[in-house]
Amino acid sequence: MLSTLGFILGSGWGKIISDVNDRKEASFEKIFNKKATVPGHSGKIIEGKIAGRPVIFSSGRFHTYEGYSTHEVTEIVRYLHSRGVKKIVITSAAGGLNENYKVGDLVILKDVISLFCSSPLTGPKFLDLSRPFSEDMVKKAQKIAKDQKINYQNGTYVYVRGPHYETFPDKKALKILGADVVGMSTVPEVIMANYLKMEVLGLSMVTNLAFVKHDHHEVLTNAKKQEEKLYKFFEFFIKSI
Repeated sequence: MLSTLGFILGSGWGKIISDVNDRKEASFEKIFNKKATVPGHSGKIIEGKIAGRPVIFSSGRFHTYEGYSTHEVTEIVRYLHSRGVKKIVITSAAGGLNENYKVGDLVILKDVISLFCSSPLTGPKFLDLSRPFSEDMVKKAQKIAKDQKINYQNGTYVYVRGPHYETFPDKKALKILGADVVGMSTVPEVIMANYLKMEVLGLSMVTNLAFVKHDHHEVLTNAKKQEEKLYKFFEFFIKSI
């Protein structure tokens, strides 16, 4: 029997939900007793099957800038784990720090910078994060992107709390530290998923260039423009994994 795949869907990543058969859904409020408050995040758990594969999607997520602790924002990861998910795909919209990146690039994450993220773990839960992403899932994602002629990058994601966007000096410093993309999610979830011994794939979509003035409306607009490309990517990925 095929194991259940889990997904946390950031802005622009949700079109694949339309392919779910035998669909069941419930609101975040019903499951977690918390509402999604961010535009672009519907705040639902959708489960069913795609191409015969059991899947559970989190359409949206919680963020620390909403007032939640890093432990609270990883409740979705812990819920997916409790439902038998052993492989999880964590997605996001992000700002491009790397000057070679363009709006619309798919970024297959190779690493994260967690310096600015309070750990969702407490106590002596010492965790090796030297390889936070599944090499097998990364290779499959790269192959699909190549085969489908989807422009992609291999990059490092850095977490910032937000909700304000970074100043230009902030961005310069983050780039010096080795970050390719910057966002306000993903890293707490990656830490928790690794702690729970889940295989993790991290994906970001560049929705704005960090060194160009932007706002949330622009981010959502650019994310919307990438839906077809991301839908196509997920169609093939789910069948391959």
